[in-house]
Amino acid sequence: MRNDHFTFTWKHAALTILISAAGAAIGIGCSDDTSTNPTEIISSRSYQGHATDADINSFVKTYPHTVGTRLDDCQTCHKGGAVNDGEGDVWANACDYCHYVIHPPAGWSGLPESFEETLNPYGAAYNDAGRNAGGLDDIAGLDSDNDGYTNTEEISELRYPGDDGSYPGLDICPMITLTMAELKAMPPHTQFGLANTTKQQFDFYATYTGVKIVDILAEKGIDLTGATSIDILAPDGYAKSFTLAQITEQYPDHRFFSGFGVEDLGTDCAFVEYPDETYGLAYGEWIGEELGHEQWHILAYEREGLPIEESYLDPVTGRIEGEGPFRNVIPPGSPDDDLNTPDRGKNAETSGCMLPEWNYDYEKDHNASSMVKGTVIIRINPMPEGCEEFDIINGGWAMIDAAVILIYGHNVTGE
Repeated sequence: MRNDHFTFTWKHAALTILISAAGAAIGIGCSDDTSTNPTEIISSRSYQGHATDADINSFVKTYPHTVGTRLDDCQTCHKGGAVNDGEGDVWANACDYCHYVIHPPAGWSGLPESFEETLNPYGAAYNDAGRNAGGLDDIAGLDSDNDGYTNTEEISELRYPGDDGSYPGLDICPMITLTMAELKAMPPHTQFGLANTTKQQFDFYATYTGVKIVDILAEKGIDLTGATSIDILAPDGYAKSFTLAQITEQYPDHRFFSGFGVEDLGTDCAFVEYPDETYGLAYGEWIGEELGHEQWHILAYEREGLPIEESYLDPVTGRIEGEGPFRNVIPPGSPDDDLNTPDRGKNAETSGCMLPEWNYDYEKDHNASSMVKGTVIIRINPMPEGCEEFDIINGGWAMIDAAVILIYGHNVTGE
């Protein structure tokens, strides 16, 4: 018989060791897989959306010890930035800030208009040096971020050469650990709603149970005064930025739309998956009507009343499969209610399909992309000065195994 208490204790202890060691070396578990044998093929293990990028592959081939570490990531060359959502300034993480070049949110200002604007000092130096392996060699001896350490010195210690707040010798920033048991001891919240995907064929309706993120932060005594945004991160480095309103305020009521499933439109043209226990609403009076379900941004641990499937990294695709054990669930929240409805995926083949008015609409709130699979970190911006951020690339998967969330950043003083 499995001893769950022993298993959790062992995993939690391993995570504690990992976090402690991260403050000193931040390279745990990587060197064995990053041989400098010149005959070995070395490639990036970064977030799948960028794993085949020529720039990051040039970087890890030049610095093989960085494969699978915090530097094997877009943040080595890109930066976050302040933008304005129409109500105030919001700090966007490096992922979102770069994506704003292609997909600028309507009504927002201060957005970058080119990828060059999203580069940090190291990325800019690399770009100016020719954006190739030779250019990396040329800038190795520079101190691109003017923090007193050369690029090579910082890279050797797995610190960001383009961030003057990251350099050898810094301690890890104070953190709060949130366990599954602690989360389940807090007042639960259950909500049924739509997850509108962007590229996938199917949007889906689901019932999630968890805790309102605003309640988690209050329970942990975190004062959001002066905070500029809150990021949710996955173990592969994927991150989404949210305004304080998206974290702390209630969302519009949920509406249910039926008639878009396989049994309605066939396998090729269907674009919504419905849970069996709720699809009975499809033929009732609820079509397109509000259901009276209170909607919040939550950290969920159950879907349809069952524990959320644990996330894992698919070795073939390099993508995260599964959802949990935790996933942030954000309802559609566009001020325009007509944009909080399902639509077909952007890559859908729609020829011959009925209901063309439900084809992909860029303006709709595709909230599923903001629901981070395998949520492991809640980061409150701005980050404090004089400390180093936790190395999620090395430590994130241990947190999945232990079912633990880390909270750090602005006004977080630790346990």
